[in-house]
Amino acid sequence: MLPLPEYKEENGNVYLSLRNKISEHSKTIHDKVVLKIQNKSSSFNQTQRKILGYLFRNQKSIKEDLANFCNTHINTISHHLNYFIEEGIITRLSEKQRAPNALFTLKKH
Repeated sequence: MLPLPEYKEENGNVYLSLRNKISEHSKTIHDKVVLKIQNKSSSFNQTQRKILGYLFRNQKSIKEDLANFCNTHINTISHHLNYFIEEGIITRLSEKQRAPNALFTLKKH
Protein backbone atom coordinates (compact mmCIF):
# COMPACT_ATOMS: atom_id res chain seq x y z
CA MET A 1 0.00 0.00 0.00
CA LEU A 2 2.95 2.34 0.52
CA PRO A 3 4.77 3.85 -2.45
CA LEU A 4 8.54 3.93 -2.57
CA PRO A 5 10.26 6.39 -0.22
CA GLU A 6 11.34 9.71 -1.68
CA TYR A 7 14.81 11.07 -0.94
CA LYS A 8 15.84 14.67 -1.44
CA GLU A 9 19.20 16.25 -0.71
CA GLU A 10 19.23 19.93 0.13
CA ASN A 11 21.97 22.06 1.73
CA GLY A 12 23.91 19.01 2.87
CA ASN A 13 20.84 17.39 4.46
CA VAL A 14 19.01 14.33 3.22
CA TYR A 15 15.22 14.35 3.58
CA LEU A 16 13.19 11.18 3.50
CA SER A 17 9.48 11.34 2.66
CA LEU A 18 7.17 8.42 3.28
CA ARG A 19 3.71 8.76 1.82
CA ASN A 20 0.69 6.56 2.07
CA LYS A 21 -2.32 6.09 -0.12
CA ILE A 22 -4.80 5.74 2.72
CA SER A 23 -7.23 8.10 1.00
CA GLU A 24 -7.46 5.58 -1.84
CA HIS A 25 -8.20 2.66 0.50
CA SER A 26 -11.67 1.17 0.10
CA LYS A 27 -12.47 1.55 3.81
CA THR A 28 -11.41 5.18 4.10
CA ILE A 29 -14.18 7.67 4.74
CA HIS A 30 -13.62 11.07 3.17
CA ASP A 31 -12.68 13.90 5.55
CA LYS A 32 -15.64 15.98 4.36
CA VAL A 33 -18.04 13.19 5.34
CA VAL A 34 -16.47 12.82 8.78
CA LEU A 35 -16.71 16.59 9.25
CA LYS A 36 -20.40 16.57 8.26
CA ILE A 37 -21.08 13.84 10.79
CA GLN A 38 -19.20 15.71 13.51
CA ASN A 39 -21.00 18.98 12.78
CA LYS A 40 -24.45 17.39 12.78
CA SER A 41 -23.94 14.72 15.44
CA SER A 42 -25.68 16.69 18.19
CA SER A 43 -28.87 16.72 16.12
CA PHE A 44 -28.88 12.95 15.45
CA ASN A 45 -31.28 10.81 17.43
CA GLN A 46 -30.34 7.47 18.98
CA THR A 47 -31.39 5.44 15.93
CA GLN A 48 -29.40 7.65 13.58
CA ARG A 49 -26.34 7.28 15.80
CA LYS A 50 -26.78 3.50 15.84
CA ILE A 51 -27.02 3.42 12.04
CA LEU A 52 -23.82 5.42 11.63
CA GLY A 53 -22.03 3.36 14.29
CA TYR A 54 -23.05 0.15 12.57
CA LEU A 55 -21.81 1.43 9.21
CA PHE A 56 -18.52 2.60 10.75
CA ARG A 57 -17.93 -0.89 12.16
CA ASN A 58 -19.25 -3.00 9.29
CA GLN A 59 -18.58 -0.73 6.28
CA LYS A 60 -21.90 -1.66 4.62
CA SER A 61 -25.36 -2.97 5.39
CA ILE A 62 -28.81 -3.67 4.05
CA LYS A 63 -31.91 -2.07 5.59
CA GLU A 64 -33.08 -5.28 7.25
CA ASP A 65 -29.82 -5.73 9.15
CA LEU A 66 -29.93 -2.12 10.31
CA ALA A 67 -33.56 -2.51 11.41
CA ASN A 68 -32.66 -5.61 13.43
CA PHE A 69 -29.61 -3.94 14.95
CA CYS A 70 -31.54 -0.79 15.87
CA ASN A 71 -34.61 -2.77 16.95
CA THR A 72 -36.87 -0.54 14.89
CA HIS A 73 -39.16 -0.77 11.87
CA ILE A 74 -37.57 -0.93 8.44
CA ASN A 75 -39.58 2.14 7.31
CA THR A 76 -37.92 4.18 10.06
CA ILE A 77 -34.52 2.96 8.86
CA SER A 78 -35.44 3.93 5.28
CA HIS A 79 -36.38 7.42 6.44
CA HIS A 80 -33.03 7.89 8.21
CA LEU A 81 -31.06 6.42 5.31
CA ASN A 82 -32.75 8.79 2.87
CA TYR A 83 -31.87 11.71 5.14
CA PHE A 84 -28.22 10.61 5.28
CA ILE A 85 -28.14 10.21 1.49
CA GLU A 86 -29.53 13.74 1.02
CA GLU A 87 -26.90 15.07 3.44
CA GLY A 88 -24.11 13.34 1.50
CA ILE A 89 -23.15 11.11 4.43
CA ILE A 90 -23.99 7.69 3.03
CA THR A 91 -24.36 6.11 -0.40
CA ARG A 92 -26.81 3.54 -1.72
CA LEU A 93 -24.95 0.89 -3.71
CA SER A 94 -27.87 -0.04 -5.94
CA GLU A 95 -29.31 1.33 -9.13
CA LYS A 96 -32.88 0.61 -8.02
CA GLN A 97 -34.48 3.05 -5.59
CA ARG A 98 -36.40 0.37 -3.69
CA ALA A 99 -34.13 -2.66 -4.02
CA PRO A 100 -34.72 -4.71 -0.84
CA ASN A 101 -31.11 -5.89 -0.66
CA ALA A 102 -29.48 -2.60 -1.59
CA LEU A 103 -26.28 -2.01 0.30
CA PHE A 104 -25.65 1.24 2.13
CA THR A 105 -22.22 2.52 3.07
CA LEU A 106 -20.62 5.67 4.41
CA LYS A 107 -19.67 7.94 1.53
CA LYS A 108 -16.06 7.43 0.47
CA HIS A 109 -15.50 10.48 -1.75
